[in-house]
Amino acid sequence: MAKAQKPESPPIIKDNFSQLSENINLKGQEIIKFISKTLPHKPGVYQMESDDGKILYIGKAKNLAKRVINYASLNNLTRRLQRMVSLTKQMNFFVTNTEIEALLLECNLIKRHKPRFNIILRDDKSFPYILINKEKKFPRILKYRGAKKYKGEYFGPFVSPSVADYTLISLQKSFLLRSCSDSVFNNRTRPCLLYDIKRCSAPCVNYITKKKYDESINDAKKFLNGNTKKILSKLNKSMTYASNKKMYEEAGRLRDRIKSINQIQKYQSVYIKDMRNIDIFAIKRLNGKSCIHGMFYRNGSSYGNKSFFPIHDIKAEETEILESFLYQFYADKNAPPKILINLDQTKFKNVKKILEIKNNKKILIQKPKTGEKNKHIKLAEKNARENIKLKKASLETHHEALKKLMNLLQLNLLPNRIEVYDNSHTFGKDSVGVMIVVDKEGLSPKNYRKYNIRYNDVHNSTSLVDDYYMIKEVLTRRLKKIQQEVGSTLPDVIIIDGGRGHFNVAKKMIKANKLDSISLISISKGKKRNIGREIIHTINQNITLKPNDPLLFFIQRIRDEAHRFAITAHRKRRGKKFIKSIFDDISGVGPKRKKILKLYFGSIENIKNATLSELRQVKNLPKDLIHKIYDFFHSQ
Repeated sequence: MAKAQKPESPPIIKDNFSQLSENINLKGQEIIKFISKTLPHKPGVYQMESDDGKILYIGKAKNLAKRVINYASLNNLTRRLQRMVSLTKQMNFFVTNTEIEALLLECNLIKRHKPRFNIILRDDKSFPYILINKEKKFPRILKYRGAKKYKGEYFGPFVSPSVADYTLISLQKSFLLRSCSDSVFNNRTRPCLLYDIKRCSAPCVNYITKKKYDESINDAKKFLNGNTKKILSKLNKSMTYASNKKMYEEAGRLRDRIKSINQIQKYQSVYIKDMRNIDIFAIKRLNGKSCIHGMFYRNGSSYGNKSFFPIHDIKAEETEILESFLYQFYADKNAPPKILINLDQTKFKNVKKILEIKNNKKILIQKPKTGEKNKHIKLAEKNARENIKLKKASLETHHEALKKLMNLLQLNLLPNRIEVYDNSHTFGKDSVGVMIVVDKEGLSPKNYRKYNIRYNDVHNSTSLVDDYYMIKEVLTRRLKKIQQEVGSTLPDVIIIDGGRGHFNVAKKMIKANKLDSISLISISKGKKRNIGREIIHTINQNITLKPNDPLLFFIQRIRDEAHRFAITAHRKRRGKKFIKSIFDDISGVGPKRKKILKLYFGSIENIKNATLSELRQVKNLPKDLIHKIYDFFHSQ
């Protein structure tokens, strides 16, 4: 790490950055001029901060010294960047080995800190791939997200998860590849349901040879690479041969596989001359907001399309927004050889250069003016235009609801963060509390949190169905974290799903943590628990809004989202445990033996109806236990 400092004092290292301007009474252009003299002529990342330590901007550079000095020439900057420079009080930097490392570090820091003057890709979650995992004798096919840490071949990314799901099912139908986990695969002694519905060839019980299975794997790869003609020709020949030999069942199976391949081709195929692997992006702006619509094609097939709504300054230019978007979008993805955009391609030379270095191949970034490519760009523009209109209308409705909530609670400002709490349990077991977050842009799933309820020794274990205790438990942990974490965002409003009693418990917790600036409401069902008759509890009154009041719709919607998230979290927690079953009444049948029995027979009903000879076929079960299970289900 390079170091820059005042001659009389060493730098202070903070968060992996060398703090350059500590104790220097300079600001704006002056601090930038001072710092640029000390910077190395190496690639890296720089970070601009305001008086109060808030990060204003994070940028990358091939040459830190040359890049940072450009900010000292205000005449060459947009008004937005001039304003950013005027607010800059401190600068930190981090030297990297290469420009690519600088790009990746910049993207990670932007995601973490979300600086005010950066363009931020709001929906930056990873997209799914289809993975053919080669780590086992019989490779598995599955939908996969995350780092490519498994040995195998990855096809994607699929921007639309539904396209990935459809493709996966079609591959199972067409090539009969296994999708089960290794633990299930290793413990099967007879085929599962997927074999019966013709979506697997049952390699787990050797219904297919290794050679034949590898053939299917190779055909699936060819299909995903777009080479379908040879596969269809091969299957048609096999079907004709089976039909001529009067092997009608086999011919029928082959016919169904051919049908599946044709269906997915019809669903996904696209024909753009000379363009098999391509991404298309079009940006449109409306009232300071922008939408980038992406269309994605691999091996001549559509891998989905998606609209992105980057967060940026109201005065940010389209070129700047799209450039930053492309850097962030491809930071953790491989770029295709061709990218079509709807802006002047000459302004994206740096993007092209960095993507070529990162991907180690030639990449064309182009704005087509005529032909089929131009039609696709126009289609992407149309989608971007319509989606930004819908987004604007949705945001306006959302802001109107926030204004109504602000007036109801007599707040001075529009609430910037609303936290909604709910819990879910099964008669007190596997209790889960959740928090969902609503900000000025709408629901914010990345900020959702779940809390497994902890019952301490003091709490009466005979009354686990205690909503008040659950609220207290969750709020204790959440509010404690707010106070402990530096820079933790304080909610403006907390909403509790519950009545006056729930409100009082939450109010007591807020007061105990000295966070009286947080406004609190709870919402309970009205008479006969009818929707539209909910009662909103505030500190002084119980309010019943009109059934058609937009504020009531807003509160119902976020309350229902919290309820959905709570139920989902509870089911996941419950699913990880072995729920009490009839086997709990048979001594000697623990979790492992339950699993063995269920994997072998497929269902509880089949175990109930199993004969003694069938039970004896199950491996790793003692003889006396087999008789005990049989007697349990067949005794009068």
